[in-house]
Amino acid sequence: MKLSISAAFVLLWQLNVVAGPSDSARILDSVLHHVRNGADREWSEFAGTPESSSYQLSFDAEANGGETTLRIVQHDVKQLWDIELNGTKLGRLHRDENAIVGFWAIPKSTLIDGQNSLQVSTTSKTSDDIRIGEVAIYTRQKIDVVSECQVTVVVRDESTNQPTPCRITILHDGRLMTLGAQSNDHMAVRPGVIYCKGTADFGLPAGLYEIVAGRGPEYSIDARSLTVIAGKPQTQELSIKREVPTNGFAACDTHVHTLTHSGHGDSTVRERMLTLAGEGIEFPIATDHNVHIDYEKLARELGVRDFFTPVIGNEVTTKIGHFNVFPVASAEVPIPNHRADNWKDVFASIYATADVKVAILNHSRDIHSNYRPFGPEHHLAATATNLDGWELQANAMEVVNSAAQQTDVMQLVYDWMAQLNAGRRLTPVGCSDSHDVARHFVGQGRTYIRCDDADVGKINVDSAVNSFLAGRVSIGCGLFANICVNGTAGPGDTAEKASGYHAVVDVRGPSWMNADEIEVFVNGHSVRTFQLQPADRSKPGVKAEFKMQLPVSGSQDAFVVAVARGPGVRKLYWPIARPYQPTSTDWTPTFIAVTGAVWIDADGDGKITSAKEYATEIFTAAGDSSGRVLERLKNFDAAVAVHAAELLMTDSPDTFVSGVLRVARRSSPVIRAAFETFYDEWQQSQRARAGAAVAIGL
Repeated sequence: MKLSISAAFVLLWQLNVVAGPSDSARILDSVLHHVRNGADREWSEFAGTPESSSYQLSFDAEANGGETTLRIVQHDVKQLWDIELNGTKLGRLHRDENAIVGFWAIPKSTLIDGQNSLQVSTTSKTSDDIRIGEVAIYTRQKIDVVSECQVTVVVRDESTNQPTPCRITILHDGRLMTLGAQSNDHMAVRPGVIYCKGTADFGLPAGLYEIVAGRGPEYSIDARSLTVIAGKPQTQELSIKREVPTNGFAACDTHVHTLTHSGHGDSTVRERMLTLAGEGIEFPIATDHNVHIDYEKLARELGVRDFFTPVIGNEVTTKIGHFNVFPVASAEVPIPNHRADNWKDVFASIYATADVKVAILNHSRDIHSNYRPFGPEHHLAATATNLDGWELQANAMEVVNSAAQQTDVMQLVYDWMAQLNAGRRLTPVGCSDSHDVARHFVGQGRTYIRCDDADVGKINVDSAVNSFLAGRVSIGCGLFANICVNGTAGPGDTAEKASGYHAVVDVRGPSWMNADEIEVFVNGHSVRTFQLQPADRSKPGVKAEFKMQLPVSGSQDAFVVAVARGPGVRKLYWPIARPYQPTSTDWTPTFIAVTGAVWIDADGDGKITSAKEYATEIFTAAGDSSGRVLERLKNFDAAVAVHAAELLMTDSPDTFVSGVLRVARRSSPVIRAAFETFYDEWQQSQRARAGAAVAIGL
């Protein structure tokens, strides 16, 4: 796309997004354009054919004798796009999928008399659909353009009337506005976003704005309209309050990075302290790549230590998966072996690290270093079987990662429940994987750990870690869910044998976030979905509570999980991110909450027996008779049946298809569906493994 702007049009000075006191924006391009660098459409909301693969604009101007300023509006930028004016690089578009009004300094003598050329392009080979335009030039320096008016915003906690840590979002026409401010020890600043301890001072161009204050999903938001007039400072006061009761649960983010120590993203470790307090994270785990970092001293220096209890951890980053580990005894402890080429050595090194008790399998459906832990070439999802013969010795796994969303928000939930059916007691984890201040921000995904949270600056680390390992958690991205079985057993607890079992489930969230439904699972299979009434969906606090009888018989132990869902917020005061490695061009933004598992000792033997263990007992007792296996499976659910199918496949795939599967298809609907599911996924894995072998020349 190449735009030619006539001299007459360029000389037409007019007000657009931003106006100045002595000179208005010279509007060079008044609309947004669709640009894509690659052949593949990234998202279905974009047209199949873009206008061009780069943005090019020709315009007449005069040489600039001093610094002037370029404005560009950008949407949906994921890759690195360079901005060049007459061959001089001015910088890059903000690497941020959110809509931003951006400003860049034009150095002296970059503009020339006559025709000038602006180009925005990328060398990335990964397709990136972006919208770009509304380009303007100002004759003043950038700092003067973005600081026409000084604004002070004070955000108070309604219960104390004192300034409170928070996130402040500044929007113009629904877009994040570049601010006349820099990060310091009181503010972490990005275009349109400030994290602070309650007071923020910044400049703005003249214009109309909306200012929104919040502090994560447990608090209300407050919004104000603001008219900025050049040269007239003003102060705005906003107040927020806690709306979501989470007493007895500490908000934990197990996956927190910094540019300072991980080398990518944009949040310095000093900025990170402010973002943790501003999003209400009470138990943050420092997990920079292959390094142990202690936030303690810095949190005290910046005056935010009372708002959270920091824990030293590490993202053990290997070529065969990433694993978050904590707590680490000190920052001086030797790091685990991240160069090992097999899980046995990796986990041995992790658990040999001083004080480490937790090992989390991270983003198991994502590819890093050409390896995807739960890819079909390595993993059979139905039975949670590692096809390479490796043993997963993690004791937790990420189920919600807000910076690495899955196209299907339930995919990792199903994967986790399959692990439970295979006999692995993994704690579910919600986290942010944040490397940034505002793009993929800290604490959107989080894990609520059941522990004493009366003083969040003095959380007992050992007690919280032990509760985490027991599975006494509820995880969420936006929403919070809870479950109780037979009046006493919550997540991580065991309900004793009884004549029947009932559950009470609830979903919680703030007034600015909706919840639509709660789905209840027994042994990984959906048994009931409750729809919220329209009047309850936006209610603050506990939005709805439901009671139900659980279909659990005395012949089989069980686990129960509740999942709440609602539409994800896309407004820029707390926007949910798009999928990190999407499997479709279509995506439905969704907030989700997942409870830890409640265990039911239905057979009354004083222990929890997994679906795989039941299947193994049936298979062993039946000898080599598939008929006896199928007959005994009638007393068990689909979770047991799918593991029985795997055991029957072991001896001979051909015999399984010609004999066992044929008979299973004439059995009960539960058995038939379980065997079909197993066989379909087995075939998928066989194809994937064959393809992988060809790719490496085996």
